[in-house]
Amino acid sequence: MKTIELKKYRDLVIATIDYYLDNKTTQIITDDFNSETYYKKLRTQAEEHFQKGNLSKLKQWFRNLTEQQIECRNINFNKYLIDKTKYEIDIFESYFKRVEKILEKDKITTDTQFYDLNLFHDRLIHAKIIDHLKIEKVRQLLAVYEQKIKQDKSRTHNSR
Repeated sequence: MKTIELKKYRDLVIATIDYYLDNKTTQIITDDFNSETYYKKLRTQAEEHFQKGNLSKLKQWFRNLTEQQIECRNINFNKYLIDKTKYEIDIFESYFKRVEKILEKDKITTDTQFYDLNLFHDRLIHAKIIDHLKIEKVRQLLAVYEQKIKQDKSRTHNSR
């Protein structure tokens, strides 16, 4: 089972990287950075993670690499992934499932969850129909997590 999921996430990560490589509008070249070189290096590293069986790393990479497409609501990207990998995937569905789990749990426990909920908050405040209760709940969760981070940093700083 893990082998199937490992292959799936390798394929999804590689397809996502290829999307960025093929899409000229996302390419950046400066004196100290070349996105094409960067993504080719990531591609090699993704293969290495696959060979080592690092499923959690590939899942995290996929989440990180698709954040921008989720944020921009790029439906074409989701179609690209399906066409390229033949996996029935909906990057938006998994994002909303993660958000719902956070809201059900009524607590943010990781930076990734904080980021997901921040994106969700932005989406809520720009929605056609504004759900004030949900916005307030999300704001409270974000504020509690931010306070926890500040306290943790303060404790770490004071213990030195």
